[in-house]
Amino acid sequence: MTRMVLSGWAVRDQYRTLISLGRRHLGDEAIRATLAPVRDEAVATLRRGQRQGVFADHVPAPVLAQALEALMLALAEENAASAWADPTNEAAATAFLVDAGVAPQAAALQVRDVVSEAAVSRGRVAGAG
Repeated sequence: MTRMVLSGWAVRDQYRTLISLGRRHLGDEAIRATLAPVRDEAVATLRRGQRQGVFADHVPAPVLAQALEALMLALAEENAASAWADPTNEAAATAFLVDAGVAPQAAALQVRDVVSEAAVSRGRVAGAG
């Protein structure tokens, strides 16, 4: 889930203007329909996590996925429009995991581990060229 969130954040950051225009001109329903395949994957991951006790189970996975999707869209808009900045995407990913029911400290550690792992992988790829 952490990798999915960080990847999604990078895509949202690249296409933030298009997403914002789409929400305004096409409506939230069109954006929800466009994001349906990603949401389906998130729902499956949330269900697995709920069964394993990783994610909160006080709401069904589809409802939680929609709430988390709205959170990410709001964070992306704020990241672009306000003084708040999240250049490493760690704060947004941590907020996502916390809202999914992961303890804040565990969420932050998980995000840092994935970010570090990705940096090491990028270093290997760059060194292989």
